[in-house]
Amino acid sequence: MPSMAKVKVTAVSYLNTLPFLYGLRRSGVADAIDLSIATPAACAQQLETGQTDLSLIPVAAIPGHPHYQIIGDYCIGAAGKVRSVALFSNCTLPGLKTVYLDAESRTSILLARILARDCWKITPTFKPLTAEPLKAGEGCVLIGDKALLHESRFTCRYDLAETWVNHTGSPFVFATWTANKSLPASFIEQFNRALDYGIQHIPQSLAEPPQHGDARALPCPHDTALEYLTKNISYPFDAEKKNGLTKFWNLINDFPL
Repeated sequence: MPSMAKVKVTAVSYLNTLPFLYGLRRSGVADAIDLSIATPAACAQQLETGQTDLSLIPVAAIPGHPHYQIIGDYCIGAAGKVRSVALFSNCTLPGLKTVYLDAESRTSILLARILARDCWKITPTFKPLTAEPLKAGEGCVLIGDKALLHESRFTCRYDLAETWVNHTGSPFVFATWTANKSLPASFIEQFNRALDYGIQHIPQSLAEPPQHGDARALPCPHDTALEYLTKNISYPFDAEKKNGLTKFWNLINDFPL
């Protein structure tokens, strides 16, 4: 009898995904998946085009796809300061005239625009991120490893997850494991166990030599990375995070991209 085709799985190439990769590679599900690595935006695109079956995608990419299914009990989320998604500038919020947005995650783009309108009460011009140095009155939203790498290089730093939590009272969900087709319950259970294994072995995941396609060298010292993964990232996709995700989805239609 022919064996079942492997499930194509795409994960994000950021530090916060290392525990997931560790679990997926060191559990029984490894033999059932074909694992690849990409940026958040590419993960969403590959899921939409059918290049992958199951992907860790920005949550803003889910509405409009009624056949998408969020899989498992884990996500990339935050219940307070996340550090890896922030607005950086060399001036305070009232002085911001232009904000450059990182296109690697639609979720972070929309979150920044929501917070600018509803929380910070500012109306800057939003533009795509460039490599040019910031000028007076300019800021940029950086995400993932770039944010961790540059977090001490600016005068002002506004953490987007922390601002959301303080404004709404709910945690924030940046990305979920999402499938574009029905998957066997036995596979989902096995996949979920693998994610759990990785979350239970965060120190070991940091010590694992990077494999092809993985994130580059750690964007911060080892102890900082461990603190980030254990204290800033909140992985359980629990009821509070689902409630926060619903709040976010209810707001994003105001900001078409």
